[in-house]
Amino acid sequence: MKILLCADLEGNFSRLFQLAENMDSKTICICCGDIFDYHHPPEKNFKFPLRFFSVMGNKELWGGEKLQQTLKRVPNFFWLNEHLDLIFGLTGLRFYGIDHMHEPTSIPETTDVLISHRPALGLADRCKNPRSTEMFNHCGSKAIRSIVDTFNPRLFVAGHIHYFQTQETHKTLAITLPPSLSTPIVMINERTITIDDQKHFSL
Repeated sequence: MKILLCADLEGNFSRLFQLAENMDSKTICICCGDIFDYHHPPEKNFKFPLRFFSVMGNKELWGGEKLQQTLKRVPNFFWLNEHLDLIFGLTGLRFYGIDHMHEPTSIPETTDVLISHRPALGLADRCKNPRSTEMFNHCGSKAIRSIVDTFNPRLFVAGHIHYFQTQETHKTLAITLPPSLSTPIVMINERTITIDDQKHFSL
């Protein structure tokens, strides 16, 4: 079973459809939110090329109940936390999701992979200064960092800040994904995380 990880597509699906052409039909996609620009919701006949599971990003929250319900009617789309048992049955991994602006105090202790829209404070969360080449200080969530440190998922995946970064703690690999499936491509393949097809970390 292969899992394609993505974030911040914001309605740009060309890369997703391109990658899906060369993937097995059993491959699933898991997204860290901001699927559509809330000003441009999915067209009536839109269909995801793979089974697509996601948490809510800020775009989905800004789009309100109307966008959230519209997405639920799109073929092959699923809100991640509503289908955790299905994902476990498909992958053998326990996923859990954190929506934008949600700061839980706990997650299931069995969580292998934690998916969040926002990064955790101090874990692959450096933001770039648009006026220079310098990086801002850490811009992740303190509450989400507490969750990561307390529950120690093997993998923590986030988006939102639009810069690819990785960082390891003693128990968790944190990956912040680039937007719109730009390089590098991050996947889970038979419990091994690959970055541009190079083995990087085993779950």
